[in-house]
Amino acid sequence: MEFNLIELLGYIATFFVAVSFLFKSIVHLRIVNSIGAVLFVIYGMIIGAYPVAVLNAFLVFVNLYQLYCLKKEQTVSKTLK
Repeated sequence: MEFNLIELLGYIATFFVAVSFLFKSIVHLRIVNSIGAVLFVIYGMIIGAYPVAVLNAFLVFVNLYQLYCLKKEQTVSKTLK
């Protein structure tokens, strides 16, 4: 059984996405999930699986937007105290 670097990238991406769901903190979940999604975008582009790349690019943007909203919410709540 041959193990190549492209396949390894797919497994690493899978690891990050799967592990992200073990975090209790939504911030950590979104950060680690974003790393996995970025790796899946790269993996999808390399192997020509464009639906995989597009879906994961969308997930990266969703995660980043949600992190931005959480940060903005924290800033507002700090200024109200």
